[in-house]
Amino acid sequence: MGWTSWIHRACRLAGVAAVFGLAACSSGRPASPPALPTLLPLMIPPVLSELHLCAAVPAATVEAVLGRKLVRAPDWFQYPDAPGSAGCQYDAGQDGAGNALFAYIALTTPNVYDQQPRYQDQPVSGIGDAAYFNNGPDARQLWVKLDTVAVVVAIGDAPNEAGLKQLATLLVDAIRAAESNSER
Repeated sequence: MGWTSWIHRACRLAGVAAVFGLAACSSGRPASPPALPTLLPLMIPPVLSELHLCAAVPAATVEAVLGRKLVRAPDWFQYPDAPGSAGCQYDAGQDGAGNALFAYIALTTPNVYDQQPRYQDQPVSGIGDAAYFNNGPDARQLWVKLDTVAVVVAIGDAPNEAGLKQLATLLVDAIRAAESNSER
């Protein structure tokens, strides 16, 4: 048996090992969300609508949560029924079934948090002063209340509560980092 035969056998053996390794790793449990980099401190301006939220939350961060590349650049928007809010929407196109794949984040006043119509809401602990998941008009949302601002993040069209928590936590941490820096 020559060297090339041994090399072919070794490659086949490595291939079989890789297949079994992948099968063992895919045990039916959902994959844990990817680790995301922290955001720069996010100073909240006196007029929220002056905040460029798309610049504060990079497209790559949202792509990591969605597990897909965006099909266009993030776009500023104002959250419906929340004049003066600041938001950013991220479009990842459609899946094979034609479902829209997207995310958005918005900052608004705390009273908007309290006034949201709630449908299949669930309290969430450990993020902000108060938080809840809600079935919003277009996607599953996570609303987070802080002293001076409310945060809403949404991912559609497939539910992704782990991703919502990741994005909301990044935003809350960035806001609190800016508050802590300004107190010094």
